[in-house]
Amino acid sequence: MPSEPGPPEPTPAPSGGKPTLPEAEVVQRDRFSLVWLLPLVALIVGGWLAYKTWSEQGPTITISFKTASGLQAGKTKVKFKDVEIGQVTRIDVTDDLEGVRVTAQLTSGSERYLTEETRFWVARPRVTASRVSGLETLLSGAYIAIDPVMEGRSTRHFKGLSEPPVITTDEPGTRFRLRAPTLGSLNLGSPVYYRHIQVGQVINYQLDDDGAAVKIDVFVTKPHDRLVYANTRFWNASGIDLDLSAGGVTLNTESLVSILIGGVAFDTPDTLETKGARASANQFFPLYASRAAAHERTYPNKERYLMLFSGSVRGLSIGAPVMLHGIQVGEVLDIQLRFDPDRLAFSIPVLIEIEPERISVDQDVDQVLAGDSDVLKKLIAAGMRGQLKTGSLLTGQLYVDLDFHPDAPPAELSERNGYRVLPTVPAPISGTSWPRWMPSRSSRSEASSPPSLVVSARSPLGPS
Repeated sequence: MPSEPGPPEPTPAPSGGKPTLPEAEVVQRDRFSLVWLLPLVALIVGGWLAYKTWSEQGPTITISFKTASGLQAGKTKVKFKDVEIGQVTRIDVTDDLEGVRVTAQLTSGSERYLTEETRFWVARPRVTASRVSGLETLLSGAYIAIDPVMEGRSTRHFKGLSEPPVITTDEPGTRFRLRAPTLGSLNLGSPVYYRHIQVGQVINYQLDDDGAAVKIDVFVTKPHDRLVYANTRFWNASGIDLDLSAGGVTLNTESLVSILIGGVAFDTPDTLETKGARASANQFFPLYASRAAAHERTYPNKERYLMLFSGSVRGLSIGAPVMLHGIQVGEVLDIQLRFDPDRLAFSIPVLIEIEPERISVDQDVDQVLAGDSDVLKKLIAAGMRGQLKTGSLLTGQLYVDLDFHPDAPPAELSERNGYRVLPTVPAPISGTSWPRWMPSRSSRSEASSPPSLVVSARSPLGPS
């Protein structure tokens, strides 16, 4: 094995002189060393990571909540459809000490749906009468949910909802607005029915600015929203609708859910009129108290008349119908009892309201039972009289019947205290001592005596 070369041996000195030293040989190496490559690579990688982190960093937002229950800085996530899009980085108490301010860092690309219409809320387990939500957070923990809306002005400060919204913006459908005197038993999440099928929900309610009514927002999902027309009627379908009237007993309900938490139903009445155009979003509709009230046609022209009865009116109530040939043309507005000390007799003035537009006229004349006194005089001369009749043997409710009685005593159209007085005839059955199928003696005596024209001064009927 060859030995390694050792140091150069000294050159022998010439005779008589000193030996010469060996000369060093200079070897030139490359100036670049691999040692400097490592920090350069580390610098490049660090710069790229810093740029990647900066470029992927999304906007920072603040959300105000009442409390920070279930929220933790550095742990609570911001999610949309169970996809993580951010994280809570800081939680502070507001300056007025009335809530908390949550700071969250979102991912890149979130800027486009951070508008004033975007909503945030804390997703946690909730159990209400209308629904159960947030059960998945029992294991994963609470998180901040977002309902993004791209339309609107951009912002970075939001006010969180105290309750999750019933309907999110990505749900297909149309929102309509209802107005009612009271909210009744309706609540958030109350169902909306069409022909006993749930097609939507109540999503919001609030008082009018003047506090005179309640505005209720309902959401009807697609494709059922195309069933709402300009003349569609909405009514309160909450609880059990039990009606005891002259027509008998009527019981209506939509479902067991509507009995417990309330509900709204709608339909378009089948009339000779056309349905009209489909309703637009956020269009206002009146909310009727019942299905019967919703399907009842409304008429702007109303005429009031006075009818005087001397027999018993037990079973006649305010709101009782006024019928003409079996068709309702009005209703009873007021009932009073008046005593005449001079005659020692009682009289019962009944104020009725008639809607003349319910009666169509073939000829070119004023509406029947409207402002044309000549037409009324002719009808009275032909025997038209008012009479109390029993609408239902089960309930005993009475109604006012307008019909022709050719054998009735002659009468004329008169006026008392600003109201035109329509003549009446006694009821066909009166009294309790006689069988219901036989006329009582009092009713036969009433037929021979004219009714009293005495009016109570404490009612809209006016002073006598």
